[in-house]
Amino acid sequence: MTFTIPTPRQLLRGIIGVNGFMFLVCLVVSGRNTDFSINPCTALSPCTNSLIYMGATGTVPVDHYQQWWSLITANWLHGSLLHIIFNMTALVQIGHLVMGAYGVHRMFIIYTMSGVAGFYLSYVAGVSVTIGASASICGLIGATLYFGKSRGGPFGQAVYKQTM
Repeated sequence: MTFTIPTPRQLLRGIIGVNGFMFLVCLVVSGRNTDFSINPCTALSPCTNSLIYMGATGTVPVDHYQQWWSLITANWLHGSLLHIIFNMTALVQIGHLVMGAYGVHRMFIIYTMSGVAGFYLSYVAGVSVTIGASASICGLIGATLYFGKSRGGPFGQAVYKQTM
């Protein structure tokens, strides 16, 4: 069995695809409890119970249901159509830069571990239920800022300025 390294485009499409698939599954699991309002902030929002069932994290899933694995799965769930669109747009914008600086595998590791760290901090802070890729995206931004500052020179300065 041979393992091929995904291209940057394949990795981003894969992450976006999994996020989109999980969003659709959450809507199906939510069923009639899905919010179909015309308010863009809540349009196509799965209900909280379906999000917890699918892997949302926070004090409720971790303390009441012992779902520590949700620190990973919550990264792949989103609370509305607008939420997933904004997160995936930000991922596309910063993802290529991070993969250019760190490589495809490290980008995926930074994305995943930043999400886990962000959700753990949310848990420690007492947030009851939380989801989304925002912590992962902030981790990617932080990694890019670090790369730009530590690399130095004209290229490092350009990366830093572009990220800022």
